[in-house]
Amino acid sequence: MVAAWFLYAGMALCLFSLWAIARHDRLRLTRPMRRGMGEVIGYRTGYEDGHQTYAAIYRFNAEDGPHEVVDPVYSSRKSPDMGTQRDLAWPAGYPELARPPRPVLWTGIYLLLIGLLGVLAAKALGYIPG
Repeated sequence: MVAAWFLYAGMALCLFSLWAIARHDRLRLTRPMRRGMGEVIGYRTGYEDGHQTYAAIYRFNAEDGPHEVVDPVYSSRKSPDMGTQRDLAWPAGYPELARPPRPVLWTGIYLLLIGLLGVLAAKALGYIPG
């Protein structure tokens, strides 16, 4: 009985996570994509587990003029180097959402959540003994 609640809570968490990510990516999934080259002009710093982390700040030109965006992915070192040119992608009309394309990462995240949801549903329906 208690195990069933954990399964249902896990399925609800997977569904909520899929909804939240898809809601955030809605514009990327429904609008034509624009691409351009951005130059690393600095880094935003943060802290994770007591260690300093860095996210690149990119400057690029879109249809409506110059923009600056911060990479949403932080790393333990300043990467890429200052002045590096990097491909950026954004939904048409929303250059403030520009980021380096990472299709493998985001496909993997969606597949992981869908797979986990499938395993939990199979367990709840009795297809996985145990």
